[in-house]
Amino acid sequence: MLNAREPKVINGPEVLNKYVGQSEENIRKLFADAEKEYKEKGDESGLHIIIFDELDAVCKQRGSTGGGTGVGDSVVNQLLSKLDGVDQLNNILLIGMTNRMDMIDEALLRAGRLEVHMEISLPDESGRAQILKIHTAKMKGNGVLGADVNLEELAKITKNFSGAEISGLVKAASSFAFSRHIQVGTMAAINKDVQNMQVMRQDFFNALEEVKPLFGVAEEELGKRIRGDIIHFSSFIGDILEEGRLYINQVRKPGSTPILSVALHGPPGSGKTALAAKMAMDSDFPFIKLVSPEDMVGFSEMQKVQQLDKTFRDAYKSPLSVIVIDNIEMLVDWVPIGPRFSNTVLVALKVLLEKQPPKDRRLLIFATTTERSVLTQLDLFSRFDAEIAVPNVNTQAELAHVLQHTGAFSDRDQQRAITEIMEITGSDEIGVGIKKILTGVETAKQDQDMPGRFARVMSRAITANKSAFA
Repeated sequence: MLNAREPKVINGPEVLNKYVGQSEENIRKLFADAEKEYKEKGDESGLHIIIFDELDAVCKQRGSTGGGTGVGDSVVNQLLSKLDGVDQLNNILLIGMTNRMDMIDEALLRAGRLEVHMEISLPDESGRAQILKIHTAKMKGNGVLGADVNLEELAKITKNFSGAEISGLVKAASSFAFSRHIQVGTMAAINKDVQNMQVMRQDFFNALEEVKPLFGVAEEELGKRIRGDIIHFSSFIGDILEEGRLYINQVRKPGSTPILSVALHGPPGSGKTALAAKMAMDSDFPFIKLVSPEDMVGFSEMQKVQQLDKTFRDAYKSPLSVIVIDNIEMLVDWVPIGPRFSNTVLVALKVLLEKQPPKDRRLLIFATTTERSVLTQLDLFSRFDAEIAVPNVNTQAELAHVLQHTGAFSDRDQQRAITEIMEITGSDEIGVGIKKILTGVETAKQDQDMPGRFARVMSRAITANKSAFA
């Protein structure tokens, strides 16, 4: 296209060498042909193209790596001198490729060096359809692609799949089709009807269960938080889900709010995480990520900040994203004795909650906390655009609704359990989180006297809650 000679393609790590000075020499060799021709012909020389893959492997920020050799810094210095040094070349086109733009030395990204920056974003539905056509062209040409395979349908459901992941999907579908023609026995053999092999629609759907996009939906992690289904024990639960739906539509609508953060606060075990996960899953956004303290056990402050930053950077690559930040006070290492917290993580959260996404990118953030007052003191709660209060199970009617939904008690046993709770506690108030009630039901199932055991477990929980807030 550029009417130039064959480009030089080099993988970044190939530049590095164990001998002192050899890495810098490898950089000089890349430019040797262009320098020689430019000295001979000047501006009449032809264009030399150098394509650098995995540029971040050799061009990290100077001073950021440990060790005493300084090889990485020297390689960057050598590349800078060739691109924009005293003997500047006008017959060079350098193309660098990386998926870690943040790691590359800033001097390389200035004008006169790698000055044109192009982001190759995830393909849209039309792009995915074209990629699928390319990867299934041979199948179709050889009559292997099933008649029931609809590439437009596959393009629609492979949200946030990269080109490489779509290629992997096609290969996985081929493997499923091929496995139907393998004889299972002591020695694996191929059936004679392998010539009639067809890659069918179901093969692609089986492959979708195995091939998951890197920038996709964390279905397994979110599914663990919901534990079945949401129990609408109170009208407040329906109102919360409806409010969440409105926030989702607000972010989804083009030209509206590019970033919206919502804090769900309430007592421990009231189902905040389950509600946040449910709203995130119902959004049908292509990128949904859960950030939880349990995934950062043993992390230093800087590791936590880097993980948070990576999550938000990944979200910015998708047109529509949801991030669920669970137990945010634990994420900042809040301890009431002292008190103590991580100011580094706190500042990172404040910045990320208000940072505007890139153009045409929209982000919705759900965060959960049991310590609303703590977040207010830390000046973090004010960073959220909206808040949702999640209640406990407070009345006997609400408790009855929960028990009925579980199906663990007969109507008679259910009434007996509620009556005994009222007799033991001397009150008709419950004030216990839905999570503790469901755990109490599971505990009661281990006892022959289910209603009695449940009444005693719940009575202790009710008394403990009253003592905590007394």
